[in-house]
Order: sequence, then structure tokens, then C-alpha cells
Amino acid sequence: MGTGTIATEHMVNAIRAIGHHPLWVVSRRKRDAADFAEDLEIPKCSTDLARVLRDPAVGFSYVSARLARRPHYISAAAGAGKHVLCDGPIAPTSKAAAAMVNACRNAGVLLAVNQPFRASGVHQTMRRLIADGEVGQVLSVLVVRGGPHGLGFRRSEPPDESDKIFLGASVDDIDLARFLTNAEPVEVNAVSSPPGDLPSLLAYTVRLDNGGILQVHESFRTADLESTVLVAGDRGALLANGTLNARSSGTLVRRHAGRNELVPLRERDPYAFTAADFVSSRAQGSSWLARGEDSVMALTVAEALLLSSRKRRTVAITGESAR
Repeated sequence: MGTGTIATEHMVNAIRAIGHHPLWVVSRRKRDAADFAEDLEIPKCSTDLARVLRDPAVGFSYVSARLARRPHYISAAAGAGKHVLCDGPIAPTSKAAAAMVNACRNAGVLLAVNQPFRASGVHQTMRRLIADGEVGQVLSVLVVRGGPHGLGFRRSEPPDESDKIFLGASVDDIDLARFLTNAEPVEVNAVSSPPGDLPSLLAYTVRLDNGGILQVHESFRTADLESTVLVAGDRGALLANGTLNARSSGTLVRRHAGRNELVPLRERDPYAFTAADFVSSRAQGSSWLARGEDSVMALTVAEALLLSSRKRRTVAITGESAR
């Protein structure tokens, strides 16, 4: 559903890599659906979503539409009883995302979110080491990423909400911090440049419920730089480099007792890994996948960041943060 860049460059091949076959392309534009189907060698295309969802051969739906259209596709798939894997975030606002979570829950279908940072072999290893106590109590998390912002659309279309740094970067970084630490944001303080809803530089601090502090610097304007994810505790630290710039690789260093140790990693395609876990979790019921609820939380924090940068004050994380 939809013809986004992630689907074009990654997910169609990922679905095939795990032994499944894309059957339909759905788009509100007939030409886009036809071109996508031809380019990716998918047998059928349509603008009639109901017709596609009635096809008994369709086992699940993958949503790669523009952000504003994702709730439409998710709710339709839920109504048809089809499990959903959707690019994140699943909606432009936490309120809309929560409505999608409820719709899927009421329909008894799985709503999973494609968050490649969770699927990274580096980040999965970091999470395991943190859970095993390799850094001790987590005290500080630092995320730095930046570079010139390219729209990256497959076809010429105007930008949508995802071009805001709060949705284009912050949602992913917040979700990654929650994934690594298993901690929840409590309050945020943000500063942006230029001020307002469309900054290109954003720095913020988040207090976590485990007593730790998350600090993030995001940029849509700086020259390309190697990303950093640092998790430091009272017994050691883990430092990942180059894992947030749309690559599946990167390096991981463990710092302990004044020494640095390069952690061996197994490379894998994060998109195929996500698709495989989505398919298996429909039966197993548990996985590391981001769920719809995770997207709601990340959006809630992103909305609090926006409010904090507007009001220049600390904002508590609640369901009412952005109101």
C-alpha cells in the first residue's frame, strides 16, 4: 500500500528474501501503481483498496504511503482482518496513531512498525549487552546524527509532515533509546534553530524513568557526519558509530576498565530481518519489533519536544503533552 522510497529500495526485496511474494500494489494514483508494479515486477496493481483486501491470497499488508495516508490504509487493512506492517511513524500525530492501535486491537490484527534502527545488528547487540548488565546501571544515552536533508521521494511530490525534524529524525531516535534501555521518557527540554515548527537543528534532553538522561542532537543542515549512539553506565559504556545514516553496518566498541574493545558483529539486512520477524510474530505473539504502541509513545515525545521548543520550557510526557 503506497509506493514509498523504503518500499522501492528495500522492503519489496526483503519480502521476497524471506520467501513471500508481493501480489498487489495499491496507490491512489493509477499511474504510480502501474509504474511501481512494472519496476518491481509485481503482478497486479490497483487504486481499489477494497478489491485488493478481498483477495484471499493476500496474507498481510505492508504500508509505505505518505504519512498522512498511512492511517487510511491501516484502518482499511484492520477492517479486512489483515495484519499490518507499516513504515514509521504510523500517523502524523499521537492521537491518530492511538486510534490506529485501537482499531487493530479491536480487529484482532497485529500492527507492527518498520523501524530499521531496531533491526540493526549493532543496536540489537547493544540491547543484549545492556540487558546482560555489561554497562551496569544506565546513566546516560547520547545520540548525534546529522547531514543535509534530502527529500528522497521516488516521484516528484511536495514534502509532507515527515520533513519536520520532529517526525523525520526525533521519532526514530526516541524509539531507539526506548528500545536500547527499556526506559520510558518522563520529561523533555528542547531548543531548536531556527525557532518554530520547521527547524533544521534540534537539541534536546530527556529524563528517563530509570534515572538516566538521554541527550540528542539532530541536524538537517550540517555536512554529513558519522552518527554516534553512546550508552554509558556505572560499569562501562557502549559506543556505536555509523549506524544511523541509512546503512545496515557500523561499528560497536565496548569501554570497560579503561580499555576499548571492538565487539564482533554479524551483518544482516535490517529490512529482511524486520519482515521475517513480522511474519513469525503473527503466530508467536512476541518479538523485538516496534508495535503501534511504540509509535504512539515516540510521537507523544516528539510532540512534547515541539511544545518545549516553542514555549522554551520543560514539558512533562503525558497523553496531553501537545495540547
